[in-house]
Amino acid sequence: MNRRKFMLSSAALCLLGYGGYRYYPEQGFTNPCLTQMPDALKNHPLMAQIWTGIKPEKVWDTHVHLVGVGDTKDKKSPALPWSSPNLDSNEHPVLKLQKYFYMNGTCSVAGDVDRTSVSRLLAQIRQMPAGFKAMLFAFDWYHNEDGSINQAYSIFHIPNSYAQHLAHQYSEAFEWVASIHPYRKDAVSALKQAVENGARAIKWLPQGMGIDPSSPKCDAFYAALAEYHLPIICHTGHESAVQGGHQAFANPLKLRRALDAGVRVVLAHCASDGEDEGLDTLSKHKVKSFVLFSRLMDDPKYKGLVFGDISALTLFNHAWALKPILQNTAWHSRLLNGSDYPLPGILPLISLKKLVRDGLLEEAHTEFLEVLRNHNALLFDFALKRLIRWNGVSFPRQTFETSAFFAK
Repeated sequence: MNRRKFMLSSAALCLLGYGGYRYYPEQGFTNPCLTQMPDALKNHPLMAQIWTGIKPEKVWDTHVHLVGVGDTKDKKSPALPWSSPNLDSNEHPVLKLQKYFYMNGTCSVAGDVDRTSVSRLLAQIRQMPAGFKAMLFAFDWYHNEDGSINQAYSIFHIPNSYAQHLAHQYSEAFEWVASIHPYRKDAVSALKQAVENGARAIKWLPQGMGIDPSSPKCDAFYAALAEYHLPIICHTGHESAVQGGHQAFANPLKLRRALDAGVRVVLAHCASDGEDEGLDTLSKHKVKSFVLFSRLMDDPKYKGLVFGDISALTLFNHAWALKPILQNTAWHSRLLNGSDYPLPGILPLISLKKLVRDGLLEEAHTEFLEVLRNHNALLFDFALKRLIRWNGVSFPRQTFETSAFFAK
């Protein structure tokens, strides 16, 4: 191992914290970003198996992040992505390391990040059966309590117009999801414009945007969402990738205000990491955020309104939740698959060997998945979730055929 890789490996293991050595990635730390998929992989029996019974034209990956730094050469693009200078600063080594992994996960090229990250994403989609689409996330600025932008607290920004432009330019491959901070003075009018321009949902990351979903400041936005029948895809549980804000803002129970207003809410990652307060109990003791996710999913009042997305559930700090989610078949009709791309392309985050040890994956499937991952992170994520099984139960077809949910 050369010095650069040694330093990278050491830093990454430190980020994983105590016990990180247990998750030393069997595929290493760097995505090789291979391109042309070999015939042996395309014709592998498992490739046919993962698509059996699935209608590709109904498969929309509901959780795909755009990565950009504003270096696009596309003169038709109406706005540019932005990333914080802290991501390139030696004074912020954690953020700098995170950026390295994001760039490697998207196989983007320094100096041409915007274009190459999108071209890599398109290349992966074009290796899927015809009809498969990715839902591209915009990402709003962090906002203050008065609704003003706080750029200093923002880690990155993906304008709505940028995500919309790509979705319209490559309509055979992409749909788009708007991101609008509810405290903005123009929040409702921005929502109307997004709907008119084809947005399929709204994306929130409460910690990274400074959103308290239980605040009355959200009420006008919730009323408009209910009128347009547009869902929110909201991060729930602890957030590691985007630092800043209040972790408590992603408590699943804070979204009751939206649900009570008649808004459909997709609880991203099924709140499978971190702890939160119960809010409606006298005890201040924290419980797993997943317990609060379960409480919402099991509440008959919200049965037609609350959903879970299974993005990131194969990551080492989330995978423990796969068993209870698979066991609870009553939830399965309200689960939506998303990849949380580019995370499946960041090699240290997923351990196939641990999934095998936990009884969730057959060891015979790992070689196929390892090779697939080096060529196509999107397809790897789909294949892995199609092959995961616990006590004979796997995720149903409806979890992957998500387009109907966003057409309502």
